[in-house]
Amino acid sequence: MSEGRSLRAALRFDSGGWRRFAELGCVYGPEWWKRTSPPVIAAIIFGIARAQRQAVLRNQDVVLGSRSWIRSRWDAYRTFAECARSMTEGLEQWGPRPKPLDIRVVGGELVEQALAEGRGLIVITGHFGSWEIAARVVGRLGRPASMVTAHEPNPTARQFIHELRTRHGFNVIYSDRSMFTGLPILQALRRHEIVGMQIEPWGPKPGSHEVVFCGRPTRVQLGPFAMARVAKAPIVAVFALRTGIRRYELHVTGRFDPTTRAESVAALEATATAYGRLIREYPSQWLMFEEVWRDGAADGQQAPAPSPQVAGLR
Repeated sequence: MSEGRSLRAALRFDSGGWRRFAELGCVYGPEWWKRTSPPVIAAIIFGIARAQRQAVLRNQDVVLGSRSWIRSRWDAYRTFAECARSMTEGLEQWGPRPKPLDIRVVGGELVEQALAEGRGLIVITGHFGSWEIAARVVGRLGRPASMVTAHEPNPTARQFIHELRTRHGFNVIYSDRSMFTGLPILQALRRHEIVGMQIEPWGPKPGSHEVVFCGRPTRVQLGPFAMARVAKAPIVAVFALRTGIRRYELHVTGRFDPTTRAESVAALEATATAYGRLIREYPSQWLMFEEVWRDGAADGQQAPAPSPQVAGLR
């Protein structure tokens, strides 16, 4: 990376330096700071992050329909504010001094039953509420756990985020490392471990399947469901709804055991439907900062796929 690009990456709002500074406030800051600063920081980022702001506005136009100029901006700002609060509590939980959480699990018996079968478990989620909190809860289920994720788009933050995610015994499998990413996932499942994966509508690419998502067609990766079929492991969909300060509801929306490609597709479609229903009910908690339905997609044309590394501000 050139010196100029390195400097720009270090000064961006998602840089490693800024994230380390944020962690100090989230872990060691006074309670009044943790409660009052996220909305203010969100307002600043909302003002300067033009591309992310426009993406949220366009996504919410699909989800919420036509609204006034003021209402649409307010709805978009609320997404930035939810992201800021989610990041604050996520950094606090992954830090050395996590505070107690009030967590209610809806459908938790599906996870318990799947784990009891001893075939490993794939947990899929999305950029909704706080997937970091969901990951921390999964890590308390008594089985080794791994998260499958892309490297951070800002290279200055990669080492910090890796140390953060592995601080409490998690393993990280980087999905953009090579074409053999599926091998460590398969090995972990065959050791009866838990593997967390995210699904989002990234646009057409190899291995994706078209589904109706929030009322409009888009393409979503079939990979997690195909992996469950190959590994003969159950797969559950879990979404972490933030309901207040350090308060969450984990919604387990379904359990699937696909044995054929058709069953994998059906499981993906059912998960997309459940995910879309949550997004329509809690649109500000869909922390998607990349435009999902691009120009031409609604007319059946294939839009270029965005990079899987830029799902959100994280």
